[in-house]
Amino acid sequence: MDIQINNKTVQVNAEGDTPLLWVIRDDLGMTGTKYGCGLAQCGACSVMIDGQVVRSCVTPIDKVAGKQITTI
Repeated sequence: MDIQINNKTVQVNAEGDTPLLWVIRDDLGMTGTKYGCGLAQCGACSVMIDGQVVRSCVTPIDKVAGKQITTI
């Protein structure tokens, strides 16, 4: 699956229900986005998707296809 992150198109090989946080950190090696509570409450994993703040720990990768993701 191709995703748009920080104005680049990257291909990721992950199951559709994999949290975006783990794709960002483990697959793409971008460690600025942090794991915090895992429950979307603390905000440590926040990223911007199409200009809206979302918690990447509870956002499945298949929900971000075709959207612009911005992260640290």
